[in-house]
Amino acid sequence: MKRILKIVKTNRIKKIIDAEKIAAGEVVDRPVNVVKELIENSIDAQASEIRVIVKKAGKSLIQVIDNGFGIPSEDIDMAFERHTSSKIRSIKDLENLSTLGFRGEALASIAAVSRVEIISRVEFEEKGVHLLIEGGKIIDKKKISCPIGVNIQVKNLFYNLPARQKFLKTDATELGHITDILQRYSLAHPELHFIYRHNNLDILNCPASNDLRTTVFHIYGKKIAKFMEPFDYSDKDDNFKLSGLLGHPQIAKKNRSYSSLFINQRYIISDVLFRAVNEAYEGTLMVSKYPFFIVFLELDPYVIDFNVHPKKLHVRFEKEDAIYNKVYNVIRSIVEDRFIIKEAKYLSTELEDFIPKEEKFLKNLIQISPKEELESENTTQKQLIPEKSVQLSLEDKDLSHQKVLPESFLRGKYILSKNFPKLRLISHTGQLSNKTYVVLEGINENNEEGLFILDQHAASERVNKERFLEAYETSKISVQKLVSPLKIDVSPSEKIFLEPNLHEIRKLGFNFDLFGGNTFILREIPIVMGKLPKLNIIKEIISDISKIGKDKSFKEVREEIINYLSCHKSIRGGDDLTLKDIRNLLIELAHCKDSYHCAHGRPTLRFFSYKELDKLFKRIV
Repeated sequence: MKRILKIVKTNRIKKIIDAEKIAAGEVVDRPVNVVKELIENSIDAQASEIRVIVKKAGKSLIQVIDNGFGIPSEDIDMAFERHTSSKIRSIKDLENLSTLGFRGEALASIAAVSRVEIISRVEFEEKGVHLLIEGGKIIDKKKISCPIGVNIQVKNLFYNLPARQKFLKTDATELGHITDILQRYSLAHPELHFIYRHNNLDILNCPASNDLRTTVFHIYGKKIAKFMEPFDYSDKDDNFKLSGLLGHPQIAKKNRSYSSLFINQRYIISDVLFRAVNEAYEGTLMVSKYPFFIVFLELDPYVIDFNVHPKKLHVRFEKEDAIYNKVYNVIRSIVEDRFIIKEAKYLSTELEDFIPKEEKFLKNLIQISPKEELESENTTQKQLIPEKSVQLSLEDKDLSHQKVLPESFLRGKYILSKNFPKLRLISHTGQLSNKTYVVLEGINENNEEGLFILDQHAASERVNKERFLEAYETSKISVQKLVSPLKIDVSPSEKIFLEPNLHEIRKLGFNFDLFGGNTFILREIPIVMGKLPKLNIIKEIISDISKIGKDKSFKEVREEIINYLSCHKSIRGGDDLTLKDIRNLLIELAHCKDSYHCAHGRPTLRFFSYKELDKLFKRIV
């Protein structure tokens, strides 16, 4: 049988029409990329003041004005051609980068997908030049009187690429990204004056200052600046320098994106460096918290590759492990000195100071096991009242002295005997010693008797979620007015989320008003929040819900924000509950629409029937 060969006709390779527009997408896929490239050019031009003006979140206008050394009139045409640069001449120059921009494609990519107008003058020219570019083509060029520096306007981004334009997010989302990058570069260059406006409103104004803490104050507010510790380390032998600000654990965040890493003053993202700093804080942070820091690393450019990604955010190191170890060791030594040793000086080291009087009186009546005593000496601050054991043995004949001990005191002690588990009685409330679970008796929906185990945090979270949901949907929530309204300073990115969503946030019981600039006034809070939280708690709530809503509308993140608020004010694992507390929690949980799952889907209650227990103990087969 002959084999039949099927010849497939293939399309011939041809040059892509408008290839420059497609290639531009590697550098420019949203307004923030334009802002980043332009301010990097301004910094490289040694400007001392950089103004950024955007309209419609950069979709209709991005304008950057600087007082740097400008572009000579004979070079300005070439500046908008691909692969041209004033900074590098060959691939060898990538090994010794000292500038932010280096690929020579940013201006060309921007001009290919927008309408660009640029005015520029250098010091040795009497007049500057005015250039109009549309879709990458120069349509007008003329001499003009203007100050030294560059004034560039990028208008109607993606006007000639509607497919890309429709994938842009909401104005709030795009503006959030722009604000974020402006904040990063303000931190990277505190010696420069950054001014940032959107739709004729000031968002950020960071005056020139050589003090990084002052810049932090302008961006994040007084509270954050106050809890930042400066540090400076250098090793001339390795050409290695590490400096910046480390945040006190008190201002730790719920994700790592708040912190900033800079290598040779370039903002970067590096899992290796983030991990090194995060692990250096080990033992000082609560679970699921990340340190807040602003760290500058100076290295020989030869050992870094910035050319990993078109946007130059990600980097690669020649010796990754060595960099990790060096950063970890430097940061860890500072954390131990500033946040562990110095903090410990404020805590009493005398164990006797933490033993209640009743226990001191009865201490001599109880034989403490040597092992328990040794363990208590190594206990953490949370366990400074050690669990001492009643030592029993077959030879103990006179145990009458134990009968005089209060019942609650006996429940706190373990009964020890050789080859037998450490046991003690459950408290009269049914709350277990870890103060996370409560043991109850009851009858399930199948009319079986048995034991229920309640997760007190999960149950409380469910109750709070349904309160917040009902309040939001009905616009009826019990609030408490603050005797003295709180003034709260927020970061520019937090303001971008808060301001358009004030009406929605009020429906949750938080009555905010814009006071001016980046300051809000809090007049009311929901009663479910209990007594007035500390200012830093309110600021943490604002910070966290702003982060949740950064890339989405309030409607899309409403439930996530409600889940967060429900969790924030819930009873915690470790909280001591009275019988009345447990009874009220059970009644409130019973009236929930979903009594069996917390806000995040975890179970609130588990059942173990007596029948199952009988089988376990072989009472029935």
